[in-house]
Amino acid sequence: MKRLSPLAATLPALAMLLTSGCSAVAPADAPQTESVTIDSCGREVTFDTPPERILAVGSEAPALLEAAGVGERVTHYAGSLQVPFDASTQRVVEQAERIAEDSHKVSFEMILNSGVDAVIGTDITAGVDLDSLAQRLEGAGIKLLTVSGYCAGIEGRSTHNLSGFELIYRDIENYGKVFGTQDRAAASIADLRKRVTAAAELVGEHAARSAVPLYVPAEGTVGSYGGQSLVSEQMELLGVENVFADVPKRYFEPSTEALTDAAPQLIFAMFLPTGSSQVETEQDVVDAVRQRPELAGIEAVSDDSALLPLNYYYTSPGPLAVDGLELLANRLSDG
Repeated sequence: MKRLSPLAATLPALAMLLTSGCSAVAPADAPQTESVTIDSCGREVTFDTPPERILAVGSEAPALLEAAGVGERVTHYAGSLQVPFDASTQRVVEQAERIAEDSHKVSFEMILNSGVDAVIGTDITAGVDLDSLAQRLEGAGIKLLTVSGYCAGIEGRSTHNLSGFELIYRDIENYGKVFGTQDRAAASIADLRKRVTAAAELVGEHAARSAVPLYVPAEGTVGSYGGQSLVSEQMELLGVENVFADVPKRYFEPSTEALTDAAPQLIFAMFLPTGSSQVETEQDVVDAVRQRPELAGIEAVSDDSALLPLNYYYTSPGPLAVDGLELLANRLSDG
């Protein structure tokens, strides 16, 4: 089975874009009467009227839009149903027309045929010029917004030094502006901030520990996450030191020597359930870690309390990252 990298899993491969059912609308706080311009990875995107039909690409957009109070405008979805969505977001994706199970396989024609007037999702794969793609979609009457947590992965784009969680809040706030649901968006942001603070306080009195965030595929090389990843930020909030925090990357593949020399006290063993992988459950990932010869020199591998499985989607730049933070906080406070 070909290895699915976590980067590939979160970045919808819309490389084909340059080559070639509907639910009720949620009520807005106040009707939009003037055009609204927001920043999307350095592009100014102007909405004269709120989109009525949205294609959400990837796992983050549906939850972000639901938090902004407009989840019901997601009429089309490209992505997995294996994501541990909350109940309301799960309803959003189940009620939407699913144009692709794999967000990598969205084409320009799929978007046009869907009849949507906006595409909101993860960033565009390397090799596709974001501005050219946006212009082509704009010419077809379709707006393109990128989930802010992926802006740093696009060459020449910036996140303006905002933290991963601040980028999540900014997206919710921006969607509230576009759809005139600022009050609902502000309430969601306040709730998320409160939950983040509570999670950090839950483990605040525990001794600081070092950890390595690993991505464990069914096949292929084990990867890890550096200081530019959201999981590294989650760890910092919980008083846990990412042993690779000084690596200026989001994701990389460390050597066996680097992993052994790091001697982490904890292992966050991240996995991506697809419904067809050999690593689909928490026990699967624990077993996989302990069978990896390159991890044999790490003492924490054999310690049940030090090996913490983590569904990859809990580290993506959307509201699920707060669920993931809470999950880790509870596990760490129990340990």
